[in-house]
Amino acid sequence: MIKRLLFLVLIVFCASLLPADDFPYQLDWKKDALIGGGAAVLYGTHLAIYFTRDRDSAKEHGLDRFHKSDVNFVDRAMMCSYSRSLDLTSDILLACTMAAPFALAIHQSRDNIITGAVMYAEALLLSHSVKELTKDVVIRWRPYCYYDDTRSKLLRDDESGKSFMSGHSAIAFTSASFLTTVYAHLHPEGKNKYWVAGGSFAAATAVASLRVLSGSHFFTDVLVGAAWGTFAGWLVPQLHYCQEGHSVKLSFFSETGAPGILFNF
Repeated sequence: MIKRLLFLVLIVFCASLLPADDFPYQLDWKKDALIGGGAAVLYGTHLAIYFTRDRDSAKEHGLDRFHKSDVNFVDRAMMCSYSRSLDLTSDILLACTMAAPFALAIHQSRDNIITGAVMYAEALLLSHSVKELTKDVVIRWRPYCYYDDTRSKLLRDDESGKSFMSGHSAIAFTSASFLTTVYAHLHPEGKNKYWVAGGSFAAATAVASLRVLSGSHFFTDVLVGAAWGTFAGWLVPQLHYCQEGHSVKLSFFSETGAPGILFNF
């Protein structure tokens, strides 16, 4: 299965190599400072919580307190015991999914590559910071905690209580959404954009599915992660898109004049 999934990512990568007619993105120091700085603040908050708050592992919480009947019926119907091989497969496929957007750098100038790299870094940092902070705030035990055959090492790790939301799913869909959005902007008339979109989101869906099948996450964990990642991967390119008629803008002040952030669609 992993060979087929990697082949899918390769197809997406190759389709992204086509030269673009124009590069419709620009960096803006105010906008980038707000996006990057905001994401950095969120990540800093996560680190502060991580290093100052003790968090129980599943074993410290008490293994006798885990009952499948306590899980909602949707997640309970799809929960699985832990699989090391599927867990590792999801790691490999995630790395490939994250690498795919770099194909967009082919045929671009140095300045365009820098612009694209900054945008991609902002999207990943924003997605990663929010999902890490969510894991700090929301305590949800991973599916493998409900199975008697789970390795003791996993149950002793405080990561056992960080099921929500799925980080793999969030990052995979951030990469897929970013690649799809940027490719569509670079090739607005190209038919390959549909193949790129289908292939990249299929690879991201495979990552999310493997997280459920490996017993690392519940279905709702990956669903929320996918939704958030898709939004983050779409938002950052849209905010840097500078073509005429574009309607998504980021302002530092609200319409009333009070300090704030305003999205105009």
